[in-house]
Amino acid sequence: MTTMTLYHMALVIHITGLTTMAGITLGNYVMTRQFWKQYAIDKHRGIAIHQTISRLEILIRIGIGLLILSGISMMALTQGVFGEHTWFRTKMGLLLIIIFNDLIVGRRQRSRLKKLLSEGASDQNEQQKLLKIKANINILYMAQITLFLIIFVLSVFKFN
Repeated sequence: MTTMTLYHMALVIHITGLTTMAGITLGNYVMTRQFWKQYAIDKHRGIAIHQTISRLEILIRIGIGLLILSGISMMALTQGVFGEHTWFRTKMGLLLIIIFNDLIVGRRQRSRLKKLLSEGASDQNEQQKLLKIKANINILYMAQITLFLIIFVLSVFKFN
């Protein structure tokens, strides 16, 4: 196989990883909105939706793995030529923000939500905590989706 063929294979895997991450994030956002609607009506159905959302996190991790491995492969195949470009450095920074945002903020909010759901969240104080978590999760998803859109634009137009 030629270097160019290997590069294109890595690029396809890279795009697949990024698209997987962005698609699952968007899907999680839509399902989370559905969770909140159902939870207000029927707590058991809401919790079932939340459990489904929780299972999708592994797909985001797979997307991250594909993205990192293919990115390293492409950098090795091109001898790091993209590393000097402003668009690439910006893209890398945004990608790191997405990953750390999910690992730090997202995980914390999901953990708090899971705890409140397992406890029943029946009193007024717990209801207020749920509303705060709902707001934080919505902000998280809006930020993540916006960052993914910026990454897609940077990847297509390659501003320098």
